Amino acid sequence: MVFENDVVRVIEVTMRKGQKIPLHSHNRGLSYSLNGGRIKSTGEDGRSRVFNVKKGELSWSDEDGMETHAVENLGGLLRELSIEFKG
Repeated sequence: MVFENDVVRVIEVTMRKGQKIPLHSHNRGLSYSLNGGRIKSTGEDGRSRVFNVKKGELSWSDEDGMETHAVENLGGLLRELSIEFKG
């Protein structure tokens, strides 16, 4: 945890090659890539998508707890900041 208050939670995520994060949900917010990499995201329905992530890339989620997926790191060490808004 990098920072948290009543409005926002900031988490630094670090994943080694081959590491997986099990099925989880996100609140509305964004992710900022600290370096490049390649990830596979698998939804609750079992469908997967592969993403090439570039350093400095931002992605926004407006799903408010509805975006549920598992993630697998397909490349080298991956680092990102996850900024989630509460309420």
